[in-house]
Amino acid sequence: MDEVMQKLSGGIKYLGLALCAAFLITSTAFAQEQSAGLTISPADIDPDTSLDPGSSTEYTITVKNLNPAEQTFYISLKNISDVTADGTPIFSEPSDEKTGMELADWISLQTTQSTLPPGVSERVTFTMSLPADATPGSHFGSIFFSVDPPEIESSGAAVGYRVGNLIHIRVTGDADESANIRQFSTDRFFNSSKNVSFSARIENTGNVLVRPSGPVEIKNMLGQKVDTFVFNETKNAVFPGKIKEYSFVWTGEGTGFGRYEAILSPVYGYTGAKMTMSSTVSFWILPLNIILPALGVLAVVLLTTFIFVRLY
Repeated sequence: MDEVMQKLSGGIKYLGLALCAAFLITSTAFAQEQSAGLTISPADIDPDTSLDPGSSTEYTITVKNLNPAEQTFYISLKNISDVTADGTPIFSEPSDEKTGMELADWISLQTTQSTLPPGVSERVTFTMSLPADATPGSHFGSIFFSVDPPEIESSGAAVGYRVGNLIHIRVTGDADESANIRQFSTDRFFNSSKNVSFSARIENTGNVLVRPSGPVEIKNMLGQKVDTFVFNETKNAVFPGKIKEYSFVWTGEGTGFGRYEAILSPVYGYTGAKMTMSSTVSFWILPLNIILPALGVLAVVLLTTFIFVRLY
């Protein structure tokens, strides 16, 4: 019995130590999350007009220190070489193969670090100078603000955090702006209500970022338009040479029945060069709350008729 009590006491002791350690780890992580941070505005720079080769343009970013103490931020540049399936940018390293869409070398920073008191904002200005032989089309990059000096980040020993914005510019010239709908479908061919889920896969076959957005028309079996809503209202973009999948839901009013069509007609391109693509998918709405009782009544009628005929 004493031996059991000693083991139980030891187990409680180790459990107590483990809980204390977990509490300390959680408290430390929470404290770091609360005490560290900064904001960048604007979060993305995407001029409405194209830039000419050989031109220079000045931009301004506002940075605010969210730390409770003075903090030095180190400024660096990165190119974006690709995006993941969910649209997350992939930042390239100097040793990576060139994609032709870089722009970091075109940016001149007025300063490479900034020391800010707690809660204070500062405007950071940089100049975008395009070379005379800049490749037409889209170019991508980012300006990062980090609490670690560049030499520590490059060594892989960085322990702090960094925040960056996204920069996208278009260079005038013989750019290829083209896209198509690879797939437009519903999650289910038969639906029990006007709550239908769609997915659309759009491919950017050009070298310019596209932001497809436009109407989706819903028509019933008689060809009458019963509803219209906007696809990709936030204008999430498709990276050049990539395919992006969009998911969205149509929720109509009232009770539907029969065969329906959804016509997707997104528009892309910039002012003066708008282009449209279109695709159609059909689906059925069979409301079970109406069909099942009707089938029940029909079954009763058939059964009654059968019994009557047999008796007759």
